Amino acid sequence: MRKRNILIILLVAVGILGLVLVEGYIKPRMKAQEERYIAEQADPLTHDFGRLLKFKSPYMGDASNLANLNANLPLGEIPKRFQLHPDSLMAEIYYQATPTEFEEGLFEQALIYAATANFVLIGNLDTLVLNYQGISYTISRCVLEGCYGLDLSALQNEEKWAEMVQRPLKDRSYVKSFIAESFAIQPYIMPDDIF
Repeated sequence: MRKRNILIILLVAVGILGLVLVEGYIKPRMKAQEERYIAEQADPLTHDFGRLLKFKSPYMGDASNLANLNANLPLGEIPKRFQLHPDSLMAEIYYQATPTEFEEGLFEQALIYAATANFVLIGNLDTLVLNYQGISYTISRCVLEGCYGLDLSALQNEEKWAEMVQRPLKDRSYVKSFIAESFAIQPYIMPDDIF
């Protein structure tokens, strides 16, 4: 009987110790790692491109796929609406934000990152228009292919993406010249009925 009580007490002590370990150390550590990963997804320099590959599609007409792709990009939490023009293979995204709401460097990096991701993962997208309150950015597939010097489907490889898209975004002058030379930028007044 005595051995049985000692065994029960020992098992209870091991259970309590295990519970304290899981609740006091393992779970908080896992939560911190998850929060760090989520924070990294908001920055084009640390974003995990691999998580976007599930949105790869040969056709731009799949509105839900396009919406999910853009929701998972840096600054993807911005409320937005989409308008697809299948005849001209053009997608327009209307963001309910102004570029000045964000740190300038982050916004510019995210702009390049988002445009490139859309063309790399949506096979027949020809033109992308990113409309923010006050300004509109337009870019085409052929211009973007000229910037990278290759067929954009080659950037679906995560290592190539990191090398050719993410790493250069660290260079402020590269980002500035990329935007100035690649995007058609014009003033834009958001229609009242978009949101």
